[in-house]
Amino acid sequence: MKGESTGWLAAGAAGVFCRTGCRLAPRQGAEVFDNPATCLAAGLRPCPDCDPLDQRANGFDAGLAGALVRLGGGDDGPVVLDAALLPTPLGEMLAICDAQAVRLLEFTSRPVLAREVRALARAAKGRIAPGQSTMTERLAHGLQRYFAGDFGAADLPLAPLGTPFQIRVWHELRRIPPGVTIRYADLAARIGRPDAVRAAAAANGANPVALLIPCHRILGSDGSLTGYGGGLWRKQYLLGLESA
Repeated sequence: MKGESTGWLAAGAAGVFCRTGCRLAPRQGAEVFDNPATCLAAGLRPCPDCDPLDQRANGFDAGLAGALVRLGGGDDGPVVLDAALLPTPLGEMLAICDAQAVRLLEFTSRPVLAREVRALARAAKGRIAPGQSTMTERLAHGLQRYFAGDFGAADLPLAPLGTPFQIRVWHELRRIPPGVTIRYADLAARIGRPDAVRAAAAANGANPVALLIPCHRILGSDGSLTGYGGGLWRKQYLLGLESA
């Protein structure tokens, strides 16, 4: 099931949507959708059997503690960063925070997650382990309010790990209001580097704090949806939510 395309998803009578070929999907009379974003917009829930949102990617189905070890968050030493799995309409997200700021927020299906977790553990000189703190609680509340349309609720202190150039780009991304989109060339110009369009695009793609640093508000040079690590269908959903 995991290897099948998620390009076409069928809605069952029970109000869930499945990957094409799922054993729980109806064999006849199923309504076909283009992608998960349209299924969610129609009020359908993801099938727990075929996992159309890839929520079990990176080993999280075996538990958060084990997944963090496999991702490179360390299995001994002092705990320096708290990690939590936060539910959203687009699938679970891994949040890693310290006492003052959000350090990482990614969908659990992101292929680069292991690299990001290892880098954070090395920089923090300790172990990342499951835990609830004031910051993770604030983030959970902020995400809940964000998906309810209160986009300012997710305006939290951030401390992403990156180069000075990347951090400069990410700071500029946070200045783009909800409902507004710009292009990569605009982003490069805004940071005073109109000649660095590719570098700005790379920094945008390397963003480790999804949603709160809104890299989804950047479009391709032709205005098309492009370059979103969480999946273009998620980008489509987020832009639709913010422009509603």
